[in-house]
Amino acid sequence: MPFSGGASARRWGVRPALPMKYCSACHKTYPGDYNVCPADQTALQNAHELQSGMIIRNKYQLLDRIGIGGMGVVYRSRHLTFNEVCAIKIVNDVISGDERFLQRFQAEAVITRKLRHPNAVRVDDFDYTEDGRPFIVMELVEGKNIGEILQIEGPFRVSRAVRIATQAARALGAAHKIGVVHRDIKPANIILTTDEDGKEIAKVLDFGIAKLREVAGSDQPGMTMTGMVVGTPLYMSPEQFMGKKAGGEIDGRTDIYSLGVVLYQMVTAQLPFDGDTPYSLMVQHMQGTVRPPHELAPDLHIPESLSRVVLKAIDKSRDQRFQTAEEFIAALEESGLDRSGLDYGHSAALQSGPAPSAETIKAPTSPQVLTPQVAPGTSASQSSKANLRPATSSVDPPLTPRAESSAASENNMVAASPADSSVVNSAAQHVFIQPRKLRVKQLLTLVALLMTAVLVAGVGYLKYQTLRRMRIESAVTEMLKTSPTLGRTDLRVQVSDTREVILDGKVQSKEDSIAAGNLAGSIQGVTGVINRIEYPPVIPNTDPAGTDAKSPASLISDGTKFLDDGKYAEAIACFSKAAALDPNNKQATELLDHAKQAAKTEQELLKNRPLN
Repeated sequence: MPFSGGASARRWGVRPALPMKYCSACHKTYPGDYNVCPADQTALQNAHELQSGMIIRNKYQLLDRIGIGGMGVVYRSRHLTFNEVCAIKIVNDVISGDERFLQRFQAEAVITRKLRHPNAVRVDDFDYTEDGRPFIVMELVEGKNIGEILQIEGPFRVSRAVRIATQAARALGAAHKIGVVHRDIKPANIILTTDEDGKEIAKVLDFGIAKLREVAGSDQPGMTMTGMVVGTPLYMSPEQFMGKKAGGEIDGRTDIYSLGVVLYQMVTAQLPFDGDTPYSLMVQHMQGTVRPPHELAPDLHIPESLSRVVLKAIDKSRDQRFQTAEEFIAALEESGLDRSGLDYGHSAALQSGPAPSAETIKAPTSPQVLTPQVAPGTSASQSSKANLRPATSSVDPPLTPRAESSAASENNMVAASPADSSVVNSAAQHVFIQPRKLRVKQLLTLVALLMTAVLVAGVGYLKYQTLRRMRIESAVTEMLKTSPTLGRTDLRVQVSDTREVILDGKVQSKEDSIAAGNLAGSIQGVTGVINRIEYPPVIPNTDPAGTDAKSPASLISDGTKFLDDGKYAEAIACFSKAAALDPNNKQATELLDHAKQAAKTEQELLKNRPLN
């Protein structure tokens, strides 16, 4: 029965024990228990990795790899029957053995396929490779994402940014209606391409990692991984940082928040919140204040109405945001034009200064309308309290620079009654006189509060640094213990404030020292390795019969076996020794990098996997 291995994998949700095989003549792939190609009787070869030219499921030919991420690899592919180019996302083999993940992955693929919208990347098919790895077939979109365009062109014109945000919001609105929350809206997930008429159009991609709302998904136990953080910290909503559960605290308003952050970045080329660590980003998103876009970049002519829309979209309280994508779209469409109907996106058509108001045009030029007359018999002190004279008056007392500016602006005011003048006079006293009453005691209190805030922040940062160093140190120590040779040595591990790992101790050979450094560098979060490990000098072997040391080719062979078995520490050790023996061996270097990346991916997945 053809493809029995893949069918078994789909039935039980696990990968077959044998790797798949492929035919070098027709490039088709088969389950691992096949030895001969049924089509042309060619002997099959083992396929540890997918390669360009291979044909999977007898209908998709892989053309070239176009992307790689934590979940898997994306290939440009061709449907053999329809002769259509598509994109195939294949889950990597590290996580494809997780049965709960496969169930959730398939459930999301089924529901996401129902999302048919011109601004969303279309999902066409879901299947498993011959060795049991699930994959999704998607529409292939050619273009650049928003992040790439920002780096090249800088801030977007307001009209263009509003149009892109509107199209993305339409795709999100369609997804929300079928119960899909994206949860990872960011510039890299919005691609700009052109339609059949040559017009620019936005496409939202990667709905495949979206968390399904419980009201629309299956309620089977184990299908939802509560507390799992999905998203990119720069664009995550406060409720995402709090680890809320999808379907309850996480809903479509989370996507509106993230899209609001993207819109803020499009019109200003800056982020509303920034930080050096995930913790600082979390604090900013949950407690920080946002500067309105039109104030942050006044030279870009961003309408104040658009600033209000952006600030509402990224409000920290989800109840204060736009409640649906349709509300967000309506507000965007109203904010695209200013009061005079001119598009702020075309700044060249606007004057550099604001248009004069109606009150300014009709303002009287005589100063007498601004100075109420003093009744006969009124004292000088009463007169000074009742009148608010213009700056040109010869009897005015000296004014501070701020008061002069205020008085000069009053020359453009409409005539006011005596009662109105007394109100203005009272407000002026509050603005210009009240600050002068600030006492030394109040200043000391303010300084003390600032110092306390700095101290608390410093203590929190030091605690965070200490915990991070301890985590890295523990991970490096455990990684070294997994090595068959390094596990028996007494190596000391230290981590600096800059996350550099310092290794001390003694090993038996130079290769072991290099392997220890590579293992330490494979830990997530490590910025560098300072290797102080000592080893005895190499004594040349004069025995013509040879030595017991393995050759680079033998080490590469051993490392490949360890890599296939998921023993990444042993694989890194073998590839490191091979590279040390033959620095020009390109295969050893490439396999070493691959093993390090696999080890990091495994650690990240184990770290993010929720506890049962």
